Amino acid sequence: MAQTVFVADLHLSAHTPDLTELFCRSVAAWRGRVDALYILGDLFDAWVGDDAADATAQQVAQALRAFAETAPVYFVAGNRDFLLGRRFAAQAGMVLLPEYYAVSLYGKRYLLMHGDQLCTDDRSYLYFRRVIRQPWLQALLLRLPVAWRVRLAGDIRRESSRKQSRPDSYTRTDATEKGIAAAWQGFRATDVLIHGHTHRPALHRHQIDGQERLRCVLPDWHSGRGGYVSVSAAGVELRSLPENTADGADTANLNNQL
Repeated sequence: MAQTVFVADLHLSAHTPDLTELFCRSVAAWRGRVDALYILGDLFDAWVGDDAADATAQQVAQALRAFAETAPVYFVAGNRDFLLGRRFAAQAGMVLLPEYYAVSLYGKRYLLMHGDQLCTDDRSYLYFRRVIRQPWLQALLLRLPVAWRVRLAGDIRRESSRKQSRPDSYTRTDATEKGIAAAWQGFRATDVLIHGHTHRPALHRHQIDGQERLRCVLPDWHSGRGGYVSVSAAGVELRSLPENTADGADTANLNNQL
C-alpha cells in the first residue's frame, strides 16, 4: 500500500549514535517503499549553521540523499534546527518547506508544522521565537564564528532545561486550544493536522468551525527508540521504531478516523 512517512523530534547529535543509526536504517528500509518522507523539525539537537555540519550530519545527509533518489524528502524547521539552510538541504536532497504547509495526500488535506507555534501559554518562548526567526538576525548569527554559535546554542539549551524544571512546565509547553484554532484558521480546507514538538504522541479530535478535525502528534526519539506516522489511503497510523521486535508494534492504530 502506498504511504507517506512523517517524523519529528529526533534530536540527532554526536551524543546519540544509536538514534542516528536507527534513523539511517529506517530511511534505508523506507527507500523505494514510500511516496515521500516529511521531517517536521528538530531532526538535529542543535543546528548552528550549514558550515558547522559534523560527522553525524554528514551521515544523515548521505542516508537522506540515497532515499531522495526514489522519493522526495521535505523539511520543516523546528526550534532546534531553524538555521538549517539551502546548503545542507542540497547535500541531503531535501526540499525546504515553510513553517505552515498544506498538502493533499490520498484524498485528504493535511496541515503540517513543527508545532511550537501551538504552545501559546509559553509566552516567553513565543517572544523569543518571533525575535530569533527574523531573517536579518539569522543572517547576523550565521556571520559569527562557529565556536560562538555553539556556545550560544548551549546557553539556550541550558535555559530551556531550567524552564522545563518549573512546576508548570508540562501544561505550559503543550499545544493549546487557542493555538490549534489559530493555526487552522488559515487552512480551513485541511482535514488533519500533523505536528511534533510537544513529545506527546497521541490522536486528538477538535471541533473547528463546527467540524471535527483530527490532530496527530508525532513521537519523539530517545533511549534508542523512535517512531513515525504513516499516512495512506486507509488513514493515519502512529508507529514505533524499531519495528522488527515484539515491542516495536504500533503504539496506536489510528486508521479510518476521518
